Amino acid sequence: MSSTAEGTTAGTSSTKEKPRQSHWIPLEGNPEVFNSWADQAGLITAHNQFVDIYGLDEDLLSIIPKPTKAVVLLFPSNSPIKTKQAEQDEKITREGQHLIDGTLMYVKQYVENACGTIALIHAIANSEVMYKPASPLQRFISHCKGMTPEERGKLLESTDLFTKIHLDSSALGQTPQPTNDEDGMNTDLHFTCFVAAPDGEVRKAAAQRTHTFTVGEPQDTAEGSRSTVIETTITGSPVQEPTQTTESPPPDKPRFATGTSTAEGEPLEGMRLIELDGRRPFPIDHGPCTDVLEDTITVVKKQYLSQVESVYFSLMSFGPAPVNSPFH
Repeated sequence: MSSTAEGTTAGTSSTKEKPRQSHWIPLEGNPEVFNSWADQAGLITAHNQFVDIYGLDEDLLSIIPKPTKAVVLLFPSNSPIKTKQAEQDEKITREGQHLIDGTLMYVKQYVENACGTIALIHAIANSEVMYKPASPLQRFISHCKGMTPEERGKLLESTDLFTKIHLDSSALGQTPQPTNDEDGMNTDLHFTCFVAAPDGEVRKAAAQRTHTFTVGEPQDTAEGSRSTVIETTITGSPVQEPTQTTESPPPDKPRFATGTSTAEGEPLEGMRLIELDGRRPFPIDHGPCTDVLEDTITVVKKQYLSQVESVYFSLMSFGPAPVNSPFH
């Protein structure tokens, strides 16, 4: 299966823009393609990989390597799903939603058919994984630090860091590569990604919490001993923020893309399930998250599978590499 999205595209890694391409070739939604992309981009695939989710019943979900760090969904975009998403976006614009954590890596999509690459970036950059220093992933994530989602999308549009990787990976699919619009360049399938992120409301409250400190030596007064009391508002959060690293490590050291992780079987705490789709106006908060895989399956059933009768759905889990993986 392959992907699509609306937008325009480009390609250059320098500050000068090259002539812009009309669109990329769609990526097929299978682990071989995604792991090839991730390996070429610099992810240490001996540790973390994408695997198929073959079904939604407990037996099939139990074989997925744990803990799941992210889930990628491929779905038909020319369906009632798109209408429901537009309604949800309008409601959030009008009424707001739970505060999204500011450390989340979110990239807007301006390149047609780049939703596969954007889903890969969203899954990897928001997970606690290792990637090679000076790799395309490390360079892109480092450059994106401090940028807005729109600026990151424009960077992806103007850089050639992932252009060849995307092209090479698209050739690995089981379907022939399209050569023109009629042959499949304009597909009606689209990738989105689900990740766990810190609760933005909790982080904001911690950052703004007022604390009272006692300063100075006790002084004797008519009422007894006392100290000078001042109140101050903490402006920085006492919670350690997950950040995308920028400085390069020693050549023999891999780089971490920091995020959230937990041991197998341990529920997440203080986390939210966030959907990252570069075509939508903003990340979508789906509520508290204690298990990325289980909570994503609940959302997919309710908001995707219930909206349309279609066989053009696929799910991949991103997490620990399977023992029998060819990428070991």
